[in-house]
Amino acid sequence: MDKLNISITRISQLKDNYSYLITDHKSKNAILIDPAESKIIINILIKEKLNLTSILLTHHHADHVSGVSDILKFINVPVYSPSRNIKETSYIIKDNNVIDLSFIKMTVISTPGHTLDHVVYYNKKNKLLFSGDTLFRLGCGKIFEGTYGAMHKSLQKISKLEDETMVYCGHEYTKNNLNFLESIFSNNLALQITKDKIIRQINLTNSSIPFNLGAEKQINPFLSSNTKFYQKFKIAKKFTNLQMFCFLRGLKDKF
Repeated sequence: MDKLNISITRISQLKDNYSYLITDHKSKNAILIDPAESKIIINILIKEKLNLTSILLTHHHADHVSGVSDILKFINVPVYSPSRNIKETSYIIKDNNVIDLSFIKMTVISTPGHTLDHVVYYNKKNKLLFSGDTLFRLGCGKIFEGTYGAMHKSLQKISKLEDETMVYCGHEYTKNNLNFLESIFSNNLALQITKDKIIRQINLTNSSIPFNLGAEKQINPFLSSNTKFYQKFKIAKKFTNLQMFCFLRGLKDKF
C-alpha cells in the first residue's frame, strides 16, 4: 500500500503515554497500537467512521494495555502481543514474525530490556517504527526485567534500520531526556541545535514525536555511542560501547 494512502494518528493517553492508530484512507480500516485508555480511542473510531481490525501490543505493562479490554467490548478484534500474561491476547508473536494486516505489514523485532517480552513493530515499505518503551527520542527505556546488556543489544538492532525510518515511541519523555544529556554534555552545539528543532516541533504539533531515526543515531548516546562528542567522552573514560551505555543509563536512573 502506498505511503500516501495511510495516516498515523498519535493519541495522548494517561499522563505522557502515546497510542497510535494507523489508518488506510481507502478502506477506512485501522490498526491500534498500545491503548492505555479506551474512551478517547472509541470516540475517534466513531467520529472518523473507522473500522478497527486489530490491536498490536509492544509489552505487558498496564500503561500500554489497560485500554484493551473495553475496546474489545466495543469491537471484537484480534490482539497481537508477545506475552501470555496479557489475557486478551489472540496471537503470541515472536522475533521476525511478519503480521499481514491487509493494508500494511508489520515485522516483529524482539527488543528485551525494558521487559523480557518487549517487541517493536517495523514497516519496511513505509519506513515506520513503533518502538514502545525501548527507544525514546534522546533516550531509551528503563530496564525493569532485562539486563543492561540485553537493552543495549536491542537498541543496536534498531540502529541498523534505515536512516529514513520515522519513529513513534510510547511516551513523551523528550524534554527530560534532553535535560539529562545537557547535564552531562554541557555547552554542546549539536545538542543545542537538536533542542531548537524539538522546541519548534512541539510548538507546531504539541509533541516531539515522531522523529527521524537517522538523526537520532547522530545524537542519542543510548542508540549510538560513536558520534563525535560522545566518542570523545567514551575514549576519555576508556569505556567500551556497552560500558558507556551502562554508565549513562545508571546516571539517567538517578536523574
